[in-house]
Amino acid sequence: MKTDTVYSGIRFVGIGLILSSLWWAFYKGIGQKANPGGLAFSRAVGFYADGRYEDALQNYETSIREHPDFIHAKRGRARTLMQLSRDREALAAFNNVLEQDPDSAVSFANRGILNDRMGLYSQAIADYEKAIKKDPRLGEGLDWFTRLLQDRKEKPQTLTERLQTLYTTRLGQGDAGLS
Repeated sequence: MKTDTVYSGIRFVGIGLILSSLWWAFYKGIGQKANPGGLAFSRAVGFYADGRYEDALQNYETSIREHPDFIHAKRGRARTLMQLSRDREALAAFNNVLEQDPDSAVSFANRGILNDRMGLYSQAIADYEKAIKKDPRLGEGLDWFTRLLQDRKEKPQTLTERLQTLYTTRLGQGDAGLS
């Protein structure tokens, strides 16, 4: 067999694979399934990642108006309200998310963090326990790669560690001061 024939065959297969992957990317990139939360959701995620929480909130709310059943936009809105220290609104938003998706371990964890921050320690404990029971990995905290991607220098306290601190505080105070 000639070398030119082999190279031509390889080139033909390579071009075919490239064209097939481009066709597949185009096919998967069109329609509602490609972006179920709409353009506003995509913008909101970008703004949130950049720390532009007011812009993120505005776009999450637009996404929710346009796609009222899209739970990811509702979760994003709740997290954004928490970042903006609009705690009561964030709590109501997390409650709404958990009514719609009661199996969301991450939402229980986030609501637990919010309850903890608000001084509602008994509710925080309950939420942390539910989150860890539903997804034990949440108790382990962020892995090194996620911390690298988020540019976090220090390893934050894990949910399990915080839960242990709350248990210790609760036992030490006889539940005094804990809501």
